[in-house]
Amino acid sequence: MSFIHFAISATSAHRFSSFHASGDRAALVAFLRQAVRWTFWPSLLATIVLLAMGRPLLYLFGPEFADGHILMFILSIGLLSRAAIGPIERMLNVLGHQRASATSCASAFAVNVVLCFVLIPHLGTIGAAIAIAAALVVETFMLFMMAKRQLGFHVFFWSRGGQ
Repeated sequence: MSFIHFAISATSAHRFSSFHASGDRAALVAFLRQAVRWTFWPSLLATIVLLAMGRPLLYLFGPEFADGHILMFILSIGLLSRAAIGPIERMLNVLGHQRASATSCASAFAVNVVLCFVLIPHLGTIGAAIAIAAALVVETFMLFMMAKRQLGFHVFFWSRGGQ
């Protein structure tokens, strides 16, 4: 799932920059809408396949790994939330809103660290997975809000991508 997000982000940054530099907001919004959908729907499909095949895949590494199947479900929540807004972090960076992007990343890091200290002693690996998923959800929410507030974009996989 992360590969899909990375691939779309890496291949879309120059297009965001190009549309922004030319002042073509309509094309930027349309391309952003496509990029979000290109990120979310394949990620959802990959998640379904990986979760359906998770236990057998993990068992290939040994029977003790198959118990980690629940971790895949927990982590998929965070990864799918991130996929739901597509490459918006890359777009914020390219359009000059690096500080907003860095703030969301730092906030997610802080949430992750705090939740790891709180949850891991009580829940072990499940606590770590919850901390990571929660951090991804927080980062996603912050990026969503920053894109909406600073650029006027409503970025979510079912939205129209514009104002």
